[in-house]
This record gives sequence, C-alpha cells and structure tokens, in this order.
Amino acid sequence: MGVVIIQRGLLKYFNQQFIEIFGYSKEEVTNWKKREFYKIVHPEDLPYLIKDLKCEDDKKTVVVKFRGIRKDKRVIDVENYICNIKYNDITAYLSSYISLEESYLPKTVKLTTRKLLRLDYNLQIIKLLKENNIGFTIIDNLSYREEV
Repeated sequence: MGVVIIQRGLLKYFNQQFIEIFGYSKEEVTNWKKREFYKIVHPEDLPYLIKDLKCEDDKKTVVVKFRGIRKDKRVIDVENYICNIKYNDITAYLSSYISLEESYLPKTVKLTTRKLLRLDYNLQIIKLLKENNIGFTIIDNLSYREEV
C-alpha cells in the first residue's frame, strides 16, 4: 500500500510502495512542486476526486476509486483511502493508495465486510494514527487500520 502525507499541496512523506505503484523515482517525487502529485490522477477523474475527498468529519476516512496515471503513461485502477490528520500541528491528509492490479494487491488485505488495510510499520505513521485517534492494530510487525 502506497502511503503519503499531503500538507498545503505538498508531499511531506511518501513510502517505497507509493513510488513503485506510480513508477517514479524517489528523487522525482521528492522534487515535485505544489500539487504536482495531481499528475498521478487521470485528468478526467481529477475534478471528481477533489470533490469526493472533501472530508467533512476530521476522523472520517473517505474511500474513492480512480484511474491512476503511471510515469510510463499506463493507466491503472487505484483505490484511495484518505483522512485528515495533524502533522507538525498543521492539518494534513494521510492518503493510502492500493493498485487494483493483481500484481500489486498485497496478500494481507482481507476484503470482507470488515477490511484490514495493511500499512507500513513506520513509527512516524503509527505516531500520527495514535495522535489523531485513528484506530489500528499491530499484527506481526505490520500496522492495520480497520474499515467498517
């Protein structure tokens, strides 16, 4: 699962899975300008995605599907989970991306009436989840968010 933290239109954090899903190098993503990450979203889906991601409740997770655009211009289906968090005492978005292509689907995501979403076991992410009262469980050195 690709994970990013977006604050004031800039990526403040991203993980290896994010760059693998979208095909960019770490250096390229690090140098993205404000809102340059929009290029990972199909232009026809971007207006709807922005509208859908308006989180009314700070603790609510919004789930949307969109067509992603990889660096190599290949279109992929993506599921996006996003919620508001505080990052360095400023509002930000914690955004998780799952490529719906079979080759990227992690075996640990259980798609039932209750979903367990695999997150990287990263102390910074764990701290943010705790600080923002977002429920999660640590299983086998991986952290999971439960979606109901």
